[in-house]
This record gives sequence, structure tokens and C-alpha cells, in this order.
Amino acid sequence: MADEGSLATARNLIRAEGQAVISAADGIGEPFLAALALLANCKKKVLVTAVGTSGTIARRLAHLLASGCGMSAFYFHPGEALHGPSAMVEEGDLLIAISKGGKSAELNQFLGIARERGGKVISLTSSPGSDMAAQSDIVLEVPVNPAAEDEGILPFGSTLTTAAIGDALTYLVRRMRGFDLGEMRQTHPSGATADVVAQMKNRTGEE
Repeated sequence: MADEGSLATARNLIRAEGQAVISAADGIGEPFLAALALLANCKKKVLVTAVGTSGTIARRLAHLLASGCGMSAFYFHPGEALHGPSAMVEEGDLLIAISKGGKSAELNQFLGIARERGGKVISLTSSPGSDMAAQSDIVLEVPVNPAAEDEGILPFGSTLTTAAIGDALTYLVRRMRGFDLGEMRQTHPSGATADVVAQMKNRTGEE
């Protein structure tokens, strides 16, 4: 039946996406630790930059670093940056650039300007030989499972994998920087997160 075929296709895609994320977990190593140290020790701004689908993941990562780690983290559109706002980049800033192919012209041009102004660059890409990777201080390679990429047309699995790597960085940075329950409670006064923090506080007794 057509419905059964659709369900089988959907299940196969989701399994392939899950395998892509597992491959990322198995593949992280010294570059991940170097990126973690650079991010956790950043004393200035963290600018997460990307376009297209990667831009959505970049916005998410910037939000998590700001709200979950207390960092001065922002999403920064590379196209807009080329019309003056790149002037805000200064020595000690950290850029996290996301691009599957690493070929985005405006992104690569912005990274060049940012490096000239003293910024450091961590890139997340499936193309470690790309122009973007060449401009990066640290490259985190995002593995690609072709079965999870709609035959290479849409970045399904690689998008999820990039998000998962960003989640792992956020998780560890929060602990390394000591962003505790008290700060989480202060900055998340309402919503589901506030309820979870309150439950954790009651369970641990942490102030």
C-alpha cells in the first residue's frame, strides 16, 4: 500500500539521520577539544554566522550560548556584515561559521574581514578542504550520510548533525563557565525551563 511505503521511507530517513548524528559522536576528537577550549575561554563576543538552512542552526546555537551559558553570543548575518556591521568585530572575538559546503561567497568574505580585525574562527563544515575551512583556526568536520541528505538536494542529516555538535559544545561550556541554577532561574523566570530549573533546585538544594 502507498501508506505503508510512505511510512517505510520516513522511517528509513529518520534512521539515516540518527546514524549521521552517531557518526559525529564517534568522530569528535582533538579539534573538538580545541574548539571547546577556545569557546569556553572567550572573554568577548561570540558571533555565530551562516546563511540559508545553516543560518537557522546558527541562530539556534547563538541562542543556546547566550541563554544557557551566559555568553555575549549573537547570530550575525554575513551578508549584512559586509555593509558596515563587520566593524563591530574586534580582537578577542570568536566567530563560529557554519556551512555544509564552505563555498558561500559572502560568508567567506566576512570571515576574511573578521580575521583581519583580530577575530578567531571555528568552522563547522562537511568540506574540510573548502575556502571557509582554510580561513578557520579550528575546523570541526560534519560527517555526511548520503541516505540522510535527500540524494544531496536537502541538508537533512548534516543539519541535525551540526546542531548536535553545537549542543555538545554548549553543554560542556555551561559547566566549564559555571553557569549555575541560580543564574538559570534568574534569566528564565517563566515557561517550561523555569519549571525544570525549580525542580532541579528542589532536588539538589542548589541556590
